[in-house]
Amino acid sequence: MNDEPVDPLTSDTEVQHPRRRRTKAVSIETTSETPTTAAPDHVDGAVAPTPALDSPQPSPLLTSWDEPSASVRSAEQLFEVEIDIRQQSEQQPAPQAALAQFAAGVIRLIGENLQRMTNEQVERINNSMLQGVDLRDYLDPDFWKGVGMILQYQINEQASFIQRRLRGEYSTDPFGMDREIIEIARPFLSFMYSTWWRVTATGLEHVPANGRALLVANHSGVLPWDGAMIATAVFNEHPAQNERIVRSLHLHWFSTLPIIAPTLAALGQVPGIPENAIRLLEQDELVCVFPEGLKGVGKLFKDRYKLARFGRGGFVQAALRTRSPIIPVAVVGAEEIYPMLANAEGIAKLFGFPYFPLTPFFPWFGLLGVIPLPTRWSITFCPPIATDEYDADAADDPITVLALSEQVRETIQEVINQKLAERTSVF
Repeated sequence: MNDEPVDPLTSDTEVQHPRRRRTKAVSIETTSETPTTAAPDHVDGAVAPTPALDSPQPSPLLTSWDEPSASVRSAEQLFEVEIDIRQQSEQQPAPQAALAQFAAGVIRLIGENLQRMTNEQVERINNSMLQGVDLRDYLDPDFWKGVGMILQYQINEQASFIQRRLRGEYSTDPFGMDREIIEIARPFLSFMYSTWWRVTATGLEHVPANGRALLVANHSGVLPWDGAMIATAVFNEHPAQNERIVRSLHLHWFSTLPIIAPTLAALGQVPGIPENAIRLLEQDELVCVFPEGLKGVGKLFKDRYKLARFGRGGFVQAALRTRSPIIPVAVVGAEEIYPMLANAEGIAKLFGFPYFPLTPFFPWFGLLGVIPLPTRWSITFCPPIATDEYDADAADDPITVLALSEQVRETIQEVINQKLAERTSVF
């Protein structure tokens, strides 16, 4: 099986944020077992009646949660600024409104990262980086200067966190998934999802809130951003709001790379072999595969949105053996983030890469060419295809496997064609 890995979409008027601890007062009523005499209260010269001794009255006892930390308070303030900026954008022309939405997304990214920082780190940001900066005036150059300093500081702190973890003070699951690393990456992925690509996800009700399921998606975009955005859609926007983690299967070639391999493993990604898919599904995980494999992710721009052959149907066999529903997923928008004009096969063979993309920006602009274009995405989760109605030996029947594989492929292609017909602009 040749597979590849890897916030809610916010509207102009409504912004949803991740779960955060808030201060809350709770009123608890208690009853007295022994008679008590209360001092009379005087109201307009009259004496209030004293409650009867045989009718104990509830006395309110006020308890409260702990006061939020400085990091949480600062994050809450930033989220309020984000809402203000989005509301301002409603009354502005299109270019300025787009800039306002981007600024609001950056503010949200900073706020989500602040929630994990210590009070000392937050104080440093407030005193040395935000002093004199009006975060609501996103047209002021000082705004972007201050934001840039904060983002750089947060990146440095996270890099320091990773260096401390190199000492081995962490835990993972059998596949190497590290939930702390996922939480660090989550704000950035949510920013790319809601602000950079403005993803619209539909059909999430077809994804089970619990239990096993196999997501099958089209693949494109040179780098596996599509897998990351599918996982972000499920984590952030699923109706159950139970923060399910999608385990995407990636090309085994990535497992040979020194830095990429452990990073993918920490983020919950698994080498794309049938045994891993079956094992994860048997553990009631939510698994995502990309049957186009290398043919899809390394697709030329002229062949965009034309699905390649779905391999030998290994994903169907895994679903049949584990009796897992198959959920087709159609992604539109990822084909244009890196318009791949040609594949420099000679350079790819020299470095041992499966392909070496030539785009209008890479490698001509160096690392800047790696920045994906801010296209507008749509991700559609189609109704599931049941597999529990098939016999136990259906996974060994090539006709059944091929028929299901083609059914999934045709479903995805049909939805892609429909979304392309409805799309008015790439951006």
